[in-house]
Amino acid sequence: MDILTGLVVWAAQATTLSLLLFVWWMRDRSQMFKLSWSVAFALLAGGLLLVGLRGQIATFLSVEIANTMLLASIGLLIGGMQQFDGKRIDPYIAIPALIWVGGMLLPFIREDFSARVILYNVAASIGFAMFIAIVLHIRSGRTWARRLLAGVLGIHIASSLTNAAMAALSVATSFSTMPSPAFVLLPGAFCFVAAVLTGAQMMTEQSEERLKALASTDPLTGILNRRGLINEFQARCTSVVPDKPLVALLHFDIDNFKQINDRYGHQAGDGVLVAFSRLASISLSPRGAFGRMGGEEFASVLRVADMVEAASIAEGLRMTLALQTLSAGEHRFGVTVSVGIALKPAAEADLDHLLSAADRALYAAKAAGRNCTAVEQGNAATIIPSAAMLTRHEMALEIHASEQVATLRRLSAVATS
Repeated sequence: MDILTGLVVWAAQATTLSLLLFVWWMRDRSQMFKLSWSVAFALLAGGLLLVGLRGQIATFLSVEIANTMLLASIGLLIGGMQQFDGKRIDPYIAIPALIWVGGMLLPFIREDFSARVILYNVAASIGFAMFIAIVLHIRSGRTWARRLLAGVLGIHIASSLTNAAMAALSVATSFSTMPSPAFVLLPGAFCFVAAVLTGAQMMTEQSEERLKALASTDPLTGILNRRGLINEFQARCTSVVPDKPLVALLHFDIDNFKQINDRYGHQAGDGVLVAFSRLASISLSPRGAFGRMGGEEFASVLRVADMVEAASIAEGLRMTLALQTLSAGEHRFGVTVSVGIALKPAAEADLDHLLSAADRALYAAKAAGRNCTAVEQGNAATIIPSAAMLTRHEMALEIHASEQVATLRRLSAVATS
């Protein structure tokens, strides 16, 4: 197979990939990396065809424009990789194409075949080196597919630099007069196929991760669902935290949620669930896992030093929510939450037992008038004293007090009783 035929076949493959990625992107426009890769493969196909038509079309098209398109495709592949990893495209992806354009402004490079070959391959090598850096940038996400892709790109760099060296040592005036014309095409074609296969594997891995996330995530609020919280519970129990020997389960139930739905509508009810989830995630996620158990019920699994710490965290969140004003259309209203807490040493913690104990404590908090916190202690629930009696102003002062000193003072009486 001659170089022209190989370029045409390569261009056809790139065109097919471009169309497939574009159709895939049209079905899910949230994944912009597919569009970037689609455009990249379209540029690759166009550049290869222009190179293959060298001698039949204007030199400006088959040299300057063609190689600019090929190097721009490398830049867009890099940009797509950044989007694949959830980042924005950086301007430096244009470096390979800009090196070529800048070099072609110099007559002694533009008019010399060997100089052009050297310039192109050096620019391509820089682009592939940038690609490797992006692929391996995520330390925790270095799957075997990423490592393999980095290896394939490394081979591409080696072949590009070899081509540059061959051009420097020879007096070739065209691809056909180079020492090994097939070497110009074969490594690139091999790396193209290998990169596509590893890229497909990476997308498969990403899809699997997304499915796992969907299986453990609540679609409305974006936080963990019951299944995800169960998985996190096991992780919290088995982790070694010497200064926090207890596992605490905090069970939250939004007060009078049915009345909110009936009075303001289900859209307002959903807004309450989302608002509470955001507030609780900010407060609890750094300390432990937080998720939605179902309906208006939520739970958090924490490692704590003692009951005072667990109750302090719950009281801080409860009082903060009580100070919020939510809106539904023209209506403004407040929302409160009741909390039940159960604790066990990490080595003895059983999720079903903790849930039952936290449910009993939550029931006691509801029976005590709602908008309060109860702790299960030896099959009996204890209400955190006086918190429900605070005025709005007093709650605000407690929330902003250093280390919640006032809250801890109230809790210490329960801890020692």
